[in-house]
Amino acid sequence: RLNAYLKGDTSVKLPILTSCCPAWVKFFEHQFPELIDIPSTARSPQQMFGSIAKSYFAEKLGIDRKNMVVVSIMPCVAKKYERGRDEFFVDENPDVDIVLTTRELSRLIKLCNIDLQSLPGEEFDAPLGASTGAGVLFGTTGGVIEAAVRTAYEIQTGKTLERVKFSELRGMEGLREAVINFDGVDVRIGIAHGLGNARKLLNEIESGKSHYHAIEIMA
Repeated sequence: RLNAYLKGDTSVKLPILTSCCPAWVKFFEHQFPELIDIPSTARSPQQMFGSIAKSYFAEKLGIDRKNMVVVSIMPCVAKKYERGRDEFFVDENPDVDIVLTTRELSRLIKLCNIDLQSLPGEEFDAPLGASTGAGVLFGTTGGVIEAAVRTAYEIQTGKTLERVKFSELRGMEGLREAVINFDGVDVRIGIAHGLGNARKLLNEIESGKSHYHAIEIMA
């Protein structure tokens, strides 16, 4: 949608809202159902990986998806809820089987008396090839929208966008914004941390007062 807008299509619905935080998505579905066509249709990184693992990677290994177990390590307990959503099952088999929080993983390591410091060094496998800088960025607040905008910028201009500089909105803790010039067209992106701030931005969208083209929201 952003690329279409940059090419002159003013009919596209903006702003685009990120959809990778399941707690935020659930909040949105219940509180702002009339805006349901605004969020990105992309799955979260967890669900993208699960889907790819049980399709492309399972086929590559020559095994049935039902014989593969995908375990996701995540910092947020809402990811447990996300893996159980109906749309993330194929023939009653989930794309992601188990979600462990980082706290749960830490407890398991301690229970099993594993000393990470004494383990020999080992290279990570790369079943899907090398990752990009944008693939690392999404793990931090603001990283999802920055990765998306950097990709859109390169597609649109053929140039690489350096680090995006966000500024805190005066008197609005948890809200940041940045303006990026796409060869003469300014694109304004926002970041909201917390559902209270999300509600403020969504109320602006509802009333037609929002000036953003893309917004990242994390609960």
